[in-house]
Amino acid sequence: MTLLSFALQSVVARPRSWVVALLALGSALLLALGLAMVAGISEGTQRSVIESGAGHFLVYNSQSAEKAVVVTGPTGAPVLMPLPDYPSLETRLRQTPGVQDVVPLEVGMAATFRGNYLDDKLSTARAVARQPPSPERDARLSRLATDLERTLRDVARDADRQTEAFLTADEARMDRAALEETSKPAFWERFRAEPLVALEYLENHVARQVGEGESIDIEYLGSDLSQFARAFPRFEMVTGTLPPEGHRGLLLGHGLYEQRFKLPVAARLDELKRELDRGALLAEDERLRTLVERASAELPDLLARVDAERSDAARAVLQRVLGHAGEPEALWREFLQLDDGNFAARHQVFYAELAPLLPLYRVKPGDTVVLKGLDSLVNGVPLKVWGTYRFRGLGGDTSRVNTLSLMDLVSARYLSGRLSPDMVEEAKRDAQSLGLDFLSEAEVDQLKPATVVEVETVPARATDIPDFPRARAWPDTFSATELRGGSVLQAAVVVAPDADPVRVAEVVVQEGTSASAPLATVDWEAAGGFISGVVGMTRVVLLAFSVMLCLFVVLVSAGTLLLLAQERVGEVGTMRAVGMQRRDVFGSLLMEGLLLGGLGAGVGMALSALLLFGSMGDGISVTDEALQFFMGGPVLMPRLSWGQGLGVWLGVVGVVVVASLVPAWRGSAVPPAVAMRKRED
Repeated sequence: MTLLSFALQSVVARPRSWVVALLALGSALLLALGLAMVAGISEGTQRSVIESGAGHFLVYNSQSAEKAVVVTGPTGAPVLMPLPDYPSLETRLRQTPGVQDVVPLEVGMAATFRGNYLDDKLSTARAVARQPPSPERDARLSRLATDLERTLRDVARDADRQTEAFLTADEARMDRAALEETSKPAFWERFRAEPLVALEYLENHVARQVGEGESIDIEYLGSDLSQFARAFPRFEMVTGTLPPEGHRGLLLGHGLYEQRFKLPVAARLDELKRELDRGALLAEDERLRTLVERASAELPDLLARVDAERSDAARAVLQRVLGHAGEPEALWREFLQLDDGNFAARHQVFYAELAPLLPLYRVKPGDTVVLKGLDSLVNGVPLKVWGTYRFRGLGGDTSRVNTLSLMDLVSARYLSGRLSPDMVEEAKRDAQSLGLDFLSEAEVDQLKPATVVEVETVPARATDIPDFPRARAWPDTFSATELRGGSVLQAAVVVAPDADPVRVAEVVVQEGTSASAPLATVDWEAAGGFISGVVGMTRVVLLAFSVMLCLFVVLVSAGTLLLLAQERVGEVGTMRAVGMQRRDVFGSLLMEGLLLGGLGAGVGMALSALLLFGSMGDGISVTDEALQFFMGGPVLMPRLSWGQGLGVWLGVVGVVVVASLVPAWRGSAVPPAVAMRKRED
């Protein structure tokens, strides 16, 4: 108590020592707030990953070469071995205490093509051709035929298309013959009489000569879609519907749908609107002005995809908005000269009046896309697009998680090239029918499912348009046995609210071991892949900041206390002369550092608590959609427990005490005679 009283009097008498307390105050405040932010980000990311398909942990075959994930990285999907006897395994998992749901999963990458401008025009003509016959319908078909004929003349003028496509001589000859056929008046007479037959010919022999269009990569999760929607409450349909039970199908992530399947000009306008809504200005942001230029650069693609009818209607709108007549291309270029003053009005006109006249989306719910598996040799798997979906509250269309697409497990197996047990048995039966007594496992692994094929029927006359019946190699439906009876690579386990995920995962592995099922698990952080890495990154940043801050506090505090100790040499000599031992002097000087650090850190913790539970009690609003996934939603909730607060206080006090060691040691080491002479001086 004597030492404490002496230290307190010394601190009060020397205001310069309060610098140390202020350093402790600032350090405690910054570290507490930083720790609370990191804890909030960690909790938010954990909640987002768990509620967007990963569950509390993933279970997979422990004999796999890699670990299970739900978000693939640059290296693609992990190499996993199928779970043994998944139907029985799923039953055992559901019976495990604490397990709420088990969702089979498969991750992968596929690619499709956005289609070329001729595909869009043919699609419009097909929609008109399917309407009941009428004078209006025939007049529209005639106008569309004229526009198609003009477009095909442009295609025929592209003399380099065969070289660029690396076609053989026979293929080039067939393509030239198809284009020559479309240049004959008899073809367009046939078009008006039998439009659907003519359109089939154009789609199969001419449209492909323009190219397949832009390639679009699709990251997908294969699952039981109905169960997936029930297990993860943030799941919500945006357009379309879930596929019926037992039907193959694809749900596009709405973010991917808006970014890649939308008309490029419209996607650029959407990006501009998001930035301007956040307060940015075109006049001040060079990046936004670049986006305006990119929107204008996309104009040729837009004009090529719009047929004559819609082009005339769009020109009428543009003439009214701009106040003068002109050609479509010139009017569009003027319309897309955007600035802060006209953007809002023109964006509204675009979506209210122009967008209905444009092929705004390359694919719509109900259409079929053909996917190619990037991680396998299988291609040409057709899938019906049933709609688009998003994870509610985890960011908008720019959020990484909302670009993830969903498909049924059966289609995911088709894309991966893995054979189901039924396919293996069928392959063995086919081998036996050919006189083979056996089919080795290596040979079975090399077998791949068939692809969609087209068989050409030779026309009776050269002027006839050939018909192409299609042989369907992929069934549209599947049984419950096919869904779960085939190979399942991993499963997401959703834990009950009152259960400990770590303990449940341990029980799952133990039960798998006892049942001779080689199981392993990964938690939400590993399952989230590089997306969850943001949590580790924020922890590293906080640690680096803490180390730098501690070094700064040590240097400044040690310098301040050392200066004060030198000024008190005479006082120390007097205390030693009246009988105070060196250890007492050392303890007194060290007590000053402890007192300054404790009081400063305590005030800093009080201020941080006031900020966290006062002004930040309702959270911090996050307007950037790209960040909302990491915050667990549009609001970041900083978290600081009593244990964490105590740890920060002790850490800051410890740093100040360490900084006080050298001044206390040097101050107590001065001999009494020297100290007394210093006091007389």
